[in-house]
This record gives sequence, structure tokens and C-alpha cells, in this order.
Amino acid sequence: MPFLRATSTLALIGGAAALLAPCGPKLTEFAAWFARPARLPFAWQALTAAQEGGDAAEAFARGQQILSLLPSWTTGHAAFAYRFVLTQDTRGSAPEVAEQAERRLQVALAWLEQARAAAGARELDLLHSAAFLAPIACRQFPGLEERLPAGGAAAITDACFAEAERLFPTAAVREQRLFHFPTLAAALLAEGQRAAAASLLREAVERAPETRDQDLAREWQERVAEVARRLAGEPVPMDAVFADPRFEPLWPHLR
Repeated sequence: MPFLRATSTLALIGGAAALLAPCGPKLTEFAAWFARPARLPFAWQALTAAQEGGDAAEAFARGQQILSLLPSWTTGHAAFAYRFVLTQDTRGSAPEVAEQAERRLQVALAWLEQARAAAGARELDLLHSAAFLAPIACRQFPGLEERLPAGGAAAITDACFAEAERLFPTAAVREQRLFHFPTLAAALLAEGQRAAAASLLREAVERAPETRDQDLAREWQERVAEVARRLAGEPVPMDAVFADPRFEPLWPHLR
């Protein structure tokens, strides 16, 4: 029976290969796909050994090897990227840890960016994974935020949301970016970019009606307009804004 099963399997593989154009890209893809089950166990063993041995660089390389065999496995790409960034050694000085965290974050974001090419319909998952990685890393590693370009982690998140909104122009994706605007505005204000923050808030007011829940849209529009007027120097009551956790990143700039 095992021999018959093996023979049947080979026959099916041969039949499938016969349907492909010889020497064409489909045949190459088929051969790569068929080789994966044989290579994956060894790749997983090597990754486990690297992780147990505490060699982060080796673990990263082994993770890349596995993901090269499973290029469309978006959950795997995200998991490896997060693990690479968030499990680094923190025994050095604070500046050294922040510098290492910055390097790892840039590598992980580049990794996720590269993985988008094979993600297909799951590309949105990778963009969201990249969007949240930077702020999580900044919370874990003091000093990392200061090493990032203008706007910090919030700007990285917004760039990912903007790309997601461009590629997947659905109401849900648009709203996700819209409700991120207070966080990005706060990051801009922290760096003294008041004009850029004001422009962002004006955009939030203009885009509020796009929200599917119209009651929520009106409330959001009112709150954002109050924040914008307060930042412009008007004596606007902030009770409703301070009671709304969505605006918490802006609170220090409104008191």
C-alpha cells in the first residue's frame, strides 16, 4: 500500500507537470513548490537551533530562508518581523539599545515592504503589520522615537495607512487612517511642526463625513474642529476632548 500511494502521488505529479509549458515559468514555479516540503523541516530545525542559541542574526537569516519558501505567508512575515525587532538584547547602554532598535526596525520594515510583492490580496495585512510595528517598538525601547525621521513612529504608521488607503479604497481602510490623525498631529506638534499639524487636522475635519456612521462622523468632526480652534489660540472649552481617549496624544498640547 505505501508503494501504491507513492506511485499514485508520482503519477499525479507527473500529470500536473505535463500540463505546464516545458521550461516555462510555470514549470519553474511548480518545481519550487514541490521542493518546499522537503526543505522546510530542515529550515525550521535551523531556525530553532539559532533561536535557542541566542544568535539573533542567525535566527533572522533562517527566518528569511523559511519565508523565501513561503513568500505569500503574510502572518509569518509579520511574526518574524515583530520578533526580530522586539526581542533584542537590552543589556547595553540606553543609546546603544536605541541605536540597535532603530537598525532592526528599518530592516524589519524593509522586509515587510519586500514581502508585499508576493502577498496578493493579503497585502493589506502586511501594511497594517508595518503600521503598528514602529509605535510598539518605540514604547518598548526608550530613545528610539527620537532617532526616527520627522513625525516619528506616527509618521511611519500614517505612511502605511496612506498606502493601504490608496491600494484598498474601502470605507474601513479610510476610517482607520482618519482616526489615526490625532496621533500623527501630536507627533508633529512635539517636533514644533505646528503648521503641518494644523493642516492635518483640517484634512480630518474635511474627511469626517466619509465615516460610515454619520452620528460618529458629526461628533468626530466637532471634536477635531475644537482641537484645531484651540491650537489656533481660540478659548475653546476642551472638556469633551479631554473626555475622549481618541485624542489623548493631543492632550499635552491643549492644556
